[in-house]
Amino acid sequence: MLKQIPSKEGVAIEEIYGLNKELDNKHGGVILVGDHLYAGRGDSNQVYCADLQTGEIRWRERGSGKGSIAIIAGDGKLFVRFKDGTMALALATPEGYQEVSSFTTPGSGDAEMPSWAHPIISDGKLLLRENDSILCYDIKQ
Repeated sequence: MLKQIPSKEGVAIEEIYGLNKELDNKHGGVILVGDHLYAGRGDSNQVYCADLQTGEIRWRERGSGKGSIAIIAGDGKLFVRFKDGTMALALATPEGYQEVSSFTTPGSGDAEMPSWAHPIISDGKLLLRENDSILCYDIKQ
């Protein structure tokens, strides 16, 4: 992790901690909730939580889906989308992976067309693209 420090000459860079291969991420993004990073690891259907300040892994657990992960957060929850079309809801807590519920996205499961599109949250709605369809779920409640 690098810290940018403004100076008269421009911006100085300070290394907070070095590269940690345990924090690798295939393509699903890394998100920050509070002081913790949440992401998926490779193609392993693992979700992990790491301390932002130290890079220390707090937990790494397998979710209910298969394959790589795209992840977003909202209202203290993680919305975890797996390559096989599984969409899971988990609590965003450094205490451990706590999956609350999951479902299979309609139209998913085709090995030739994996569920790689990143989920979006906008105005209380969860938006998912599955192949040539857009799915919208009301998540305000």
